Amino acid sequence: MNRRKRNIALSVFAAAAAGLCLYADNKRIDVQEIPVKLAGLPKAFNGFRIAHLSDLHLPNCACNPLKLAEIVKRIKPDAIALTGDLVDRFTYFDADGLSAVTKMLADIAPCFAVVGNHEVKSGVVPEWAGILKRSGVTVLSGKPTEVRRGEDRIIFWGLPDGNPFRLYRSGTEDDIEVVLSHYPENIQQYVSAGLRLVLTGHAHGGQWRFAGRGLISPGEGLFPKFTSGLYVVNNTKMIVSRGLRNGIPVRIFNSPHIPVVVLQKEYRSV
Repeated sequence: MNRRKRNIALSVFAAAAAGLCLYADNKRIDVQEIPVKLAGLPKAFNGFRIAHLSDLHLPNCACNPLKLAEIVKRIKPDAIALTGDLVDRFTYFDADGLSAVTKMLADIAPCFAVVGNHEVKSGVVPEWAGILKRSGVTVLSGKPTEVRRGEDRIIFWGLPDGNPFRLYRSGTEDDIEVVLSHYPENIQQYVSAGLRLVLTGHAHGGQWRFAGRGLISPGEGLFPKFTSGLYVVNNTKMIVSRGLRNGIPVRIFNSPHIPVVVLQKEYRSV
């Protein structure tokens, strides 16, 4: 084999190896446990685990419903948060897939969901909400849903349009609120509204990740700031899921992602 043919063969081999690595990375689900300390967290909720799933974009999820349910079951969540874009407006409304996924998840732990831009723009919100409710998922809007353990409680909210100023907040300042929103780019609104814990998605991890930073996101454009994991701005803690979508545009160095939020009581020194 002459040098030219050898170089071509090596190039083809390298390209094939890179493609296989990329394919494998796009199928690997990154389960990231994130402790979140909250002052005033009721004792009964210390260690409460929330599996945070976002941006499945069915039928383009990185894994099938059965495998996803197995992964979530191993997390042993006390609750499951679904922060929008469970469907994909550029393909078709996968009602059967949505029903299968949400039924399996609701059998594992109480599930709470909020819409994303793909549900809204595809015009399927009524059908989407009906499927989720029949599956046993609580569809959140601007009104509170309590989770109780004995006399203690935490409150789940949903922001369908990402606007925190439409919350019908009727509790006390001592209530621990877990707010589901699709949009991480609204962080300053969450801070201004005094929200302490917000779970979001939408950014897809910045699609291509280099040195821990994303390249582009729908809400922030090039070099977005909020794409993956925990961000703390003043007294607001926001957790961004990189999502579970797989397909075109392809992910690079950006595995599908399930953050696991672990609530912990923060003890302030006197």
